[in-house]
Amino acid sequence: MKNSNKNKVYYGLYAFISSFVLTRGIFLLYLSYRGLTASEIAIYSIILNAMTAFCEVPTGVLGDKIGTRNSVILGCVLLTLHAIIMANTHNHIILIVMGGVEGVAYTFISGSDSALLYEILEEKEEQKEYLSVNSKLLAIQSMTMGIMIFAGGVIAKYSWEMVYYIQALAMFISVLMLGKITTQGRKNLLLNKGDEQKHINRWKKLIKYDPQIVFLIFILGFSICDGIFCGYYNMNQLIFSKVGISVAIIGAFFSASYFINSVAYILVNYILKIINRKQMFIYGLILQSIILFALVVVSNKGAFLVISIIACFVPEIIFTVADSIIQDYIISEYRATMLSIVSMVRTGITAICYGGMGIMFDQVSVKLFLLGMNIIIIVLSIISWCFYFKLRKGKKLIRKIEKK
Repeated sequence: MKNSNKNKVYYGLYAFISSFVLTRGIFLLYLSYRGLTASEIAIYSIILNAMTAFCEVPTGVLGDKIGTRNSVILGCVLLTLHAIIMANTHNHIILIVMGGVEGVAYTFISGSDSALLYEILEEKEEQKEYLSVNSKLLAIQSMTMGIMIFAGGVIAKYSWEMVYYIQALAMFISVLMLGKITTQGRKNLLLNKGDEQKHINRWKKLIKYDPQIVFLIFILGFSICDGIFCGYYNMNQLIFSKVGISVAIIGAFFSASYFINSVAYILVNYILKIINRKQMFIYGLILQSIILFALVVVSNKGAFLVISIIACFVPEIIFTVADSIIQDYIISEYRATMLSIVSMVRTGITAICYGGMGIMFDQVSVKLFLLGMNIIIIVLSIISWCFYFKLRKGKKLIRKIEKK
C-alpha cells in the first residue's frame, strides 16, 4: 500500500510540474520573434500536427513494449531537448524541425500517461478510483496551465529564452518524478514474451469479438463529437466576433477557459455521488444539445456569452467520463497502443471537423452554423447511447479473455 501511495504522489507531482507549459500561448509569436515568416510558421504547425498524427500508433506500440512509464519519460526527455534547442538556435530549418520533435514527444506521452495512472491504481485493485483521481489531476493541470500561459506572456516581455529554459527545467523535473514510480504491471507480459503467438491470438479475439467492434464504433462516434466540440471551441473567436463581442472580452474568455475547465473536472466527483458514469455521459450529451440550441435562439450578447461558456464547460465533463469508460474496455498488455489509436482517431477527426466547420462558417450565418452543428450532435448522441448500452454486455467476456 505504501508503494502504491508513493506512486500516486510521484505521478501527481509529474502531472503538476509537466503542466508548466509557459510557451503554450506564445510559441507562434516566439517563432516570429526568431525571424520566421508566416509561411515558415505555417510549415512548423503542419509538421507538428503531421508528426503527431503519424506517430501516435507507432509510439503507442513501442510504449507497450518498453512500458508506459518509460514511454512518458522518453516524451518528457524529448520535450526537454526541444525547449533547450528552441532557446539556443536562430536557424530557421532547425526551428521548423523542432516542430516535428515536439509532435513526436507528445505522442510518447499521449495515452501512455493516462495508461500509467490506470496501471498504478490497477495494481492495488483501485481502478474504480481512476475517474475520481484523474478528474482531480485534470483540474490541477488545467488551473496550472492557465496560470503558466499567463506567466509565459509576462516573462517573454523580459526574456523569450527564459520562457523555454523554465519549461525545459519543468520537463526535466518531470522525468525525475517519473523515474521514482515503480510499477509491476509489465511482469506478466515479460513472462510471456516468448509466446508471441499467444499475444497475437488474444489480440485477434478482441478485434473479432462483436462487443469489441461495438466499442470501436463507440470510440468513432465519441471522436466525432469530440472533434465538433473542439472545433466549436476554437471557432468561438470568429463566432464572438460575428455577433459583436469585443476583442478584449474574447481574450478574457479564452484566458479564463482553463480555470473554468478545472471546475468541470472537480465537479465530476460530486456528480458521481448522485448518478453513475453511464447516466452522466448520456445526460451530458443531452444537456450539450440543449445548450447549443439555446445559442441558436438567444439574441442578447451577454446571454450568448454566458451560454457559450457553459457550452465549452459541459464537454469537459463528457470527455473525462468517456476516458474512464474507454480505460475499462482495454486489456493491460495493449493499453498504450489502444489509447494511441484512440488519440490518433480523435486528432484526425478533429482536424477534419475543424476544416469542414471553417468552410461551413464562411457560407452560412452564425445561427444556421450552430443549428447544423446541433443536429449532428443529436444524431451522434443517439448513436453513442445505443452502442454504450451494448458495451456493458461485452465487458465480462473481455475480462475473461484477459485472464487466459
